[in-house]
Amino acid sequence: MTPETSVKTEKLFNDIAQFVGESRALLKQGAMMELAGLENRILLLCKEVVVLSPEERTRYAARLQQLMADLTALGEEMAALRDSVAAEIRHLSNYKKANVAYRVVEASDKEEE
Repeated sequence: MTPETSVKTEKLFNDIAQFVGESRALLKQGAMMELAGLENRILLLCKEVVVLSPEERTRYAARLQQLMADLTALGEEMAALRDSVAAEIRHLSNYKKANVAYRVVEASDKEEE
């Protein structure tokens, strides 16, 4: 690996790890997060890792596994939040249906009087 490749690979690892960490923190706070660019960074990192020597790949193996675990955790946290929001939407939908039903009953009760 050339010094340029080493610096580029290190920077990509650090950028992606920071990006994922910040995204997970934002998600926990309920804030909006932007994932644009993450896929391209990961693709670049994969291209860099593929050209590494076997010794260099071994050196980066633990970091790759950790990065994969962090990305998996982010995906799971996003899915859990999505499921939570979906449940809230279903609950609101039921609440709205009940509210409309009560209005219909109240209106019919007033007409009978």
